[in-house]
Amino acid sequence: MNKKFLLTGLAALFAVQTYAQEPSPMTVEMVKVEGGEFYMGNNYMKNAALSDEAPEHKVTIRSFKMSKTEVPFDLFDLFCDATGWEKPKDASGRRGKIAVYNVSWEAAVMFCNWLSRCERLDQYYDIQRDSASFRVTCNENAKGYRLPTEAEWEYAARGGKEYKPTVYSGSNDVKAVAWCKINSQNSPHDVGKLAANEVGLYDMSGNVWEWCWDIYDKNYYKNSPANDPKGGDKGTDRVFRGGSWTSPTEDLRLTLRGHNAPNQSSGGVGIRLAQNL
Repeated sequence: MNKKFLLTGLAALFAVQTYAQEPSPMTVEMVKVEGGEFYMGNNYMKNAALSDEAPEHKVTIRSFKMSKTEVPFDLFDLFCDATGWEKPKDASGRRGKIAVYNVSWEAAVMFCNWLSRCERLDQYYDIQRDSASFRVTCNENAKGYRLPTEAEWEYAARGGKEYKPTVYSGSNDVKAVAWCKINSQNSPHDVGKLAANEVGLYDMSGNVWEWCWDIYDKNYYKNSPANDPKGGDKGTDRVFRGGSWTSPTEDLRLTLRGHNAPNQSSGGVGIRLAQNL
């Protein structure tokens, strides 16, 4: 472990705790998502045979935890201050509690490990990086922070065991739960300001897209395992889900799959955390 990196991370944590009269930006509230079964994907697209959302398939998810909100700028900026990572640009000139965006998948997994170290949790990711490569393996027994799998994300967005057949995560009224093209005023918003879904998660539809662990494979659903699928093993792009403040309502469906190269900082893509129980 890089001792300098550890010490700077702990120094940032100490600095936050020193000012206890203010709400700590280090606070991450996690929600337990009870495991269960659901039908993942979408057979109803006009060209379903060509869609990466098909076929629908039954998936069983074990219980896990997910962050109540997307990661805000103030928490991600602490990671940047502590490690020297370049802060993501913001188009609005506002940061604070706004959901962080312009974050690459690689930055997201490094952030997960940093936050785990700050809270003295076993790191979920083993990251080997140099100027030419970025390699990540998982310690699947670790309690540290991680990105959700694509299956976990969709299960939680649908309300988990509290599932109700709604168009968006938590409602059929898009304005009640999602910042998107029709109500965002072309700007991302503070996390957790609209209604939560059935399991207490905010902004699963809209505001910012959210990185998942999975390698993107257009045809993965045709051969996906039934229990806790974790994505393809071929390819380079990583999956993101949920839509953003610029998305039209039709792109907020809970089955839509986005993807990009892991080292690319997509403008509207941010982070939601997950954790093993």
